[in-house]
This record gives sequence, C-alpha cells and structure tokens, in this order.
Amino acid sequence: MAALKLGSQTERKIDLIFCIDGTGSMSPCIDRVKANARKFYLDFVDKMTNDYGSSVEELNVKIITFRDYEADGADAMTISEWFDLSAGDEAEYEKYLNSISAYGGGDTPENGLEALFYAMTADWNARGPKDRQVIVLFTDADALPFRAKKSKNYPTNMVDEEGLLNTWMCIKPRFVSQSDFKLSERCKRLVMFAPPGTVYEKMQQSYNRSQFVPTMMDAGLGEMEFDEIIKIIAASASSV
Repeated sequence: MAALKLGSQTERKIDLIFCIDGTGSMSPCIDRVKANARKFYLDFVDKMTNDYGSSVEELNVKIITFRDYEADGADAMTISEWFDLSAGDEAEYEKYLNSISAYGGGDTPENGLEALFYAMTADWNARGPKDRQVIVLFTDADALPFRAKKSKNYPTNMVDEEGLLNTWMCIKPRFVSQSDFKLSERCKRLVMFAPPGTVYEKMQQSYNRSQFVPTMMDAGLGEMEFDEIIKIIAASASSV
C-alpha cells in the first residue's frame, strides 16, 4: 500500500514497537487494540499527513508482550517479527494481534522495564535524519524492579535501572555488539500509557523525548478514544 501524501510533507520511515502488558487484567485493553488493528495504518497515516505534515514512506510495527518472569515462565516475554504495514502486512499484523491472549501475571507489578529494554535494543530499520523509532507502552500496573525475583526464566543479559536509562541515552550495553545497537538519539521517542503514580510516570522526568499519559485500562484504555491514542502517538512521531 503506497504512503499517503498531501502537498509538501516531511518524508519519514517509522518503526513502531508496542510493548503491551499481556496479563489477565489487560483483557479489555488488548481487545480494544485488536478491534482497531485493521484500520490502524490508515488512521495513523491520516494523522501524520493531515495533522502533522509528515509523509509516512514506510511503517514497520513490532509487538512485545510482557508478563511476569516468575509467574509466567517462558510466556513472560514474547517478541514478534516486524510487520511492514506500508507494504501490505496488515493481515499478518492483525492475525498476530488476535493470537495474543490476556492471562497470568501473578501479583500486580509486571516486567515492563525489561520489555522496554528489549524495545530499545531492537533491530530498528528507521535510522535516517527524519525517521522515527517509537516505543509505545500499554499497562495497567507498575513495573517490577530489575531482578526483583529469582527465576530461572529471567534473562541472563539484562541491565538495571541505571543501565536502562543509559541505553535510552544511546549508551550501548556492554553485552550488545556495536553493529546490533541501532537506537538513534534523534529518531527515538517513548510514549507510556500507564496508571499515575507508577515508575513510568517518574521515568518521564529523566528520559528525554518521552511522554507519560496517565490512564486506567479497566475500560479498554480508560476513557480515551482510540482516535486520541493514535493522535498522541502521531504527535510524538512528528515531534522535533
């Protein structure tokens, strides 16, 4: 599917990673995301083009679903391939979303920080001067501290809180090769939809190019319309 253009636009390739809390209480939110999967591409491009003056030349989407390493074992973290929605991968993207089920989680905090780390160290495609690497997190819970619980499933190569911030500041973790580290200071953006008072709200103070959106997920995405969600993401992707 060709990108939509209107007049003189800033041409952008956009990589978008959704970090989605996949625990049982997130069922309404996940159902909401699934219901809007098919029209996401056109709605996003419309916002980028008509509201923010950006021509989306390519839109790649990856899904990271996170839960709790102690409670959910091997299902605690699942990472999809990239779906190029601008090249007709909408059906595969929708099929993958529909395969996600909300379950597990144990206690309330989840391993969302680890999901953010995997997003930051992803195999980003968009790296040009006007391109964007956008991470969007959806959760209804606070985050567990790194290595908060003993679990055989917990990744051996994982940073701590300081290491996550350093990674976001584009300081390569020691166990990631230089060729594999593709996060770009000028391209990166972070949008976190989470309850107020969580660690995600605090992160906005020290993480540049980030935005915290307080919301309760019990009604799908709280009281927010999906159009508003897309607008927030598009505004972040278009910001200087």
